[in-house]
Amino acid sequence: MTAQTATEPQPKSTARLARGLRRARQIHPVWGLNLALLVTAAALLLGPVHGLAPLAHPYLPWWAIAVAFAIAERCVVHLHFRRGAHSFSLGDIPLVFGVIFCSAESFVLGCLLGCGLVLLLDRRLPPVKFVFNIGQLAVHACIAILIVHLLAIDTGQVDTRTWVSALIALQVSSIVASSLIAAAISLSEGLVRLPTLMRMLGMDLVVTTSNASLGLCGAVITAADVHALPLLLVPAVTLFAAYRAYLSERERHKRLEFLYEANRTLARSREIAHALEGLLVRSLEAFRAELAEIILFGSEENPSLRTLLGPGSYRELMEPVDSDVADDMRQMLERAGGAITLDSPFGGGRLQRYLEARGVTHAMVAPLPGEERVIGAIMLANRFGVVRSFDREDRRLLETLAGNASVALQYDRLEQAVMQLSVLQEQLHHQAYHDPLTSLANRSLFTDKVKEAIAECRGELAVLFIDLDDFKTINDSLGHAAGDELLVAVASRLRACLRPEDLVARLGGDEFAVMVEDAHDAEAAAVKVARRIMEAFVLPVGVGSESVAVYVSVGIAASHGGDFSAEELIRDADVAMYKAKTSGKGHFQVFHPSMGAAVLERHGLKEELRLAIERQQLTLYFQPVVDLDTGRLVAEEALVRWEHPRRGLVGPSEFVPLAEETGLILSLGEYVLQEACRQACRWEARRAADPADEAEVAVHVNLSAVELRDPELVNRVQRTLAKTEVDPRSLVFEITETVLLDDSERVSSAIGALRALGVRFALDDFGTGYSSLSYLHTLPFDMLKIAKSFVDGLARGGREASFVRMIIELARTLGVTVIAEGIESQDQVDALIVLECDLGQGFHLGRPQPVQAELELRPAA
Repeated sequence: MTAQTATEPQPKSTARLARGLRRARQIHPVWGLNLALLVTAAALLLGPVHGLAPLAHPYLPWWAIAVAFAIAERCVVHLHFRRGAHSFSLGDIPLVFGVIFCSAESFVLGCLLGCGLVLLLDRRLPPVKFVFNIGQLAVHACIAILIVHLLAIDTGQVDTRTWVSALIALQVSSIVASSLIAAAISLSEGLVRLPTLMRMLGMDLVVTTSNASLGLCGAVITAADVHALPLLLVPAVTLFAAYRAYLSERERHKRLEFLYEANRTLARSREIAHALEGLLVRSLEAFRAELAEIILFGSEENPSLRTLLGPGSYRELMEPVDSDVADDMRQMLERAGGAITLDSPFGGGRLQRYLEARGVTHAMVAPLPGEERVIGAIMLANRFGVVRSFDREDRRLLETLAGNASVALQYDRLEQAVMQLSVLQEQLHHQAYHDPLTSLANRSLFTDKVKEAIAECRGELAVLFIDLDDFKTINDSLGHAAGDELLVAVASRLRACLRPEDLVARLGGDEFAVMVEDAHDAEAAAVKVARRIMEAFVLPVGVGSESVAVYVSVGIAASHGGDFSAEELIRDADVAMYKAKTSGKGHFQVFHPSMGAAVLERHGLKEELRLAIERQQLTLYFQPVVDLDTGRLVAEEALVRWEHPRRGLVGPSEFVPLAEETGLILSLGEYVLQEACRQACRWEARRAADPADEAEVAVHVNLSAVELRDPELVNRVQRTLAKTEVDPRSLVFEITETVLLDDSERVSSAIGALRALGVRFALDDFGTGYSSLSYLHTLPFDMLKIAKSFVDGLARGGREASFVRMIIELARTLGVTVIAEGIESQDQVDALIVLECDLGQGFHLGRPQPVQAELELRPAA
């Protein structure tokens, strides 16, 4: 029981000890140094210093020394180190007079009273710093007077030995004082590095020597004739002005160095968050502040973000901040028009509550200027050191820093935008060579690979041309979504039938192609692939909840070591495929030269097209382009069709390439241009006749590469516009991205000349060709037309929606109008409106409608 009772008080004792340790840790470490200084000063004053008499006449009373120290300590300059400062004044002058003309007690008393009043009333130091300054000043005075009396001889005169002793005494005591200041800084902020300590001692040596020399001159004059003492005033003022000028230049150099390092920090940081953090770290040190923060003002879509450091080790990186506080700060800075200082109570409101919650007592804030508005703010608060306020020079420096930071931030955002555009370009480049639906190679990539294989002569080469039988029936009956799903499933089965080295591509619609290489007999290898494909489609394909029987027709063309071009090989395989179709579903055929007649049947003849022009078998269809927000008609695109007597209505994809090959494209293009302008003139006349109809309708005309290379194109367009009296702004030429690759210099020249007439240009099928962003930068396009393949995928979301969003943002950045092609549902319209697309075109908004017109044949140039 006794042992148990004896141990019961131990927890309470431990708790008291813990509380005592916590309180001890909260005591500023400099208080220990202060205690040591006071004890040392008292020991010196009561010991060897006590009773020391003046060395020379006239004897000065303590109050004269006190007044002299008070005046001298008002003439002070501060050399800042981190959060503290080493102050230099003219105090060495009255110190010289005190050690020579005063008794020890009068000297120490006058010194402490004069300096103490200035420290207490003028500088308003916290207790720990006030006590430190009084303690080190007392030690400093005691050591100085003690050394003088040890070295000098009491002759009653200021002889050589006396003033040399005084000079030595002041230097020694000054070294002691500087060492004590370095010790105090080390205790409160971390060890002062040796180079910093040496700079402090070196500066102190120069100042002490200058001041002491001036004081000794005054002492010699005073000993000889006290009435000559006012002569000392001019050199004293001059010396003080020199100190101020030196330190002012030093501060200016430090500010320039700070701006240089801050700019380097912004330039070297890869991420904006790290750049801001590095900037704030340097700002805290340069402005001797307790905390710093940068707020980037947000928008309706994006929140305002804050990066802050302090107090202590606390930090935040790009964290959301209250939007109301950000708005108040933005409005305050916009009203001020530059950097401002803030002092408690900060004027009330949300901003005051925010600053008080952060522990801000005084602060300096500068705006981060943008091109059109203030994009953010940088704030530094709670300054350390003897001077605890931010002056005009500080505000100017912060304003300069904010301007540099703003430029860096906006450059960073531009750089990010460029990176996004680069990523977009890479994605579009991939899209240019791959089918977006099946991810197979597209026609461009397939043709390039065939050309590459022919050029490298890697052996024999064969091409399989594959077409789905009755795909249109399946697409119409089950819908486009089911048709897309079927195409994806077909692509998957085709991949499974091939060897790893074979290449499969989707050429467009329901047409696929395969390239097969073999060292000895590519035709035989292609036949084996064709048989595997036939076997693969014996089983039906699952499309949604349906099982669909799919048949394919395959044509094979082999090089047999002959001199074939890629286009000829693909064309021959296409001809063989059509021959297979005539044999029934699910067959394949190998190309034979006797099938050449099918080429004429497939593509038509030049003479047939010439006759079609003469017999007025060509007509224009116009498809509307509407404003997606209002539904207002803004333009009509002219689409040429061929009314063939046997084939019926033939689309341009079949006869326009033939027209380009034969040169008839110029006649065809002139007809389309003239008739489109005539129709535009009719619309304009109708609008003029109806005052209620204020809508101006433009007409879009497609231009081919052959037409753009025609030297007469510009004159022809100018004549047509003059003849039809159509406003050039009402004419929009559409060109595809592939046109830009063909003789780009001539194309650029033609576009520039046409634009000089007032004609506008639209880049058609953007994203499906080469999509070089450099063309958008160098060529002055007015519109971008988003390809149908992207619009088709909007309902599914994912990559297609992201592509459309990036294209619209790119167009907005370039200041061009966006038209979405191939709109087939209201869901697509709604999605495009959300993405802020300008205009739309497609069957859902309006199908092409015919307009009959006469046509004259123009000979090819």
